[in-house]
Amino acid sequence: MTGSARPLLLPTTFTFSFCLLLVYFRDRRLSCTCCIYILYIRSGLRLQPSLNPMEEATICTIWNAVGMSLDQRFAIIRSIGLESTDEDDVRRLLGKKVAPVCYVWCDPSPSVHIAQGIMMVINVRKMVKAGCRVKILIADWFARMQHKFDGDLAKIRTFGLYMIEIWKAVGLDLNGVEFIWLSDEINSHSTEYWALVMDIFRNNTLRKITRCCEIVDPFMLNRNITDSYDPKNVTASTLFTPCVHCAAILLQKADIWLLSMDHEEDLHDKLIRQYCKGMKHERPIILSHNKLPNLIEHPELAKNGDPSWAIFIEDREVYLSYKLSRAFCPAKVAEGNPCLEYIKYIVFPWFGYFEVPRKEENGGSRTFQNMEELIIDYESGALGAAEVKLALAEALTKILKPIHDHFANNCEAQNLEDEALRYVTNYILNLFKIEPLALI
Repeated sequence: MTGSARPLLLPTTFTFSFCLLLVYFRDRRLSCTCCIYILYIRSGLRLQPSLNPMEEATICTIWNAVGMSLDQRFAIIRSIGLESTDEDDVRRLLGKKVAPVCYVWCDPSPSVHIAQGIMMVINVRKMVKAGCRVKILIADWFARMQHKFDGDLAKIRTFGLYMIEIWKAVGLDLNGVEFIWLSDEINSHSTEYWALVMDIFRNNTLRKITRCCEIVDPFMLNRNITDSYDPKNVTASTLFTPCVHCAAILLQKADIWLLSMDHEEDLHDKLIRQYCKGMKHERPIILSHNKLPNLIEHPELAKNGDPSWAIFIEDREVYLSYKLSRAFCPAKVAEGNPCLEYIKYIVFPWFGYFEVPRKEENGGSRTFQNMEELIIDYESGALGAAEVKLALAEALTKILKPIHDHFANNCEAQNLEDEALRYVTNYILNLFKIEPLALI
């Protein structure tokens, strides 16, 4: 069976037996398919070709790792973005487990950053390819605790379903991953969870907790409460957040965690690492994927709510091109160039190349096969900033078009998008204190 085939969903006992059988027949060069067939005949099990994405299942991705060396699997995981201190741990884990469990943290949102919609799918595909069993945790309860979206759990779940619909439109195989709601997990393991929260509280100081309270608001240009810390302006729930967040991560018994783009380094570095070390608690490996920079040159001078700081899944072609035309892209400077970062982490992983269309009199179109080629031409001046912006806009439009078509042609998906758009519109009106009638 090839790595591109649809993953099958197998009972836990079947998966365990298959692993033993595969090891036993390894020297006899019996194929993966033969092993499955033998177990199928002996046990009478029926392989399930599909399952509801929100239903619990044991997802078998073992065959993705079969035939791949340890170095190949490690290189795939490493390409997601890994701290150097965890590299040895990842090698040991992959050497010990054929199918490690990897959780992906997802914060429900009505306005989906391109990193949440596209980069996440790219990274999940890499983990599945490396043999990981991927579970996407939708942090609905966490959003409710922070009183996001008015603390309305039904509304938060709607935004979670909206994000699942986006991933489906992007091309994520929903049968290859498992979706889990954090609120269901906490309700099912409440005794264990709250005991863990209290233990984390007891083993940390107030000073350390306040350093971990940089809660990002995507509508507020990454501003955080520690910029001007004042006890009068900080709610108790804000200080409560890092501990319950840390406990939610440790509750899942994951081998690997892929945290979202807005998680601060202090959260896992200062809390999870030190807590696990001090309490002899088994620590999961934390992957922090590469973060896309702000498109605005001086974000501190920008207006609150200015959406030009990033590209969102909802951005149509005209608006996307307008954003990139204003984006910071210094000529002949590659380091710290946000447009080149988008190309590196979105365009190249998606297409495998980056095409710059040009007229014949300007040398004709140029196709770059890797980032090194692009940087050489850009820093030499052979490729201009305006050309990069136009080509980037065209590439991102191609990536987002199937998503926009899906929402335009699917009634259920359109209803989810309408609900998200309604919330974002009301948020902006309230932020700038605009009366709805003023827009007519």
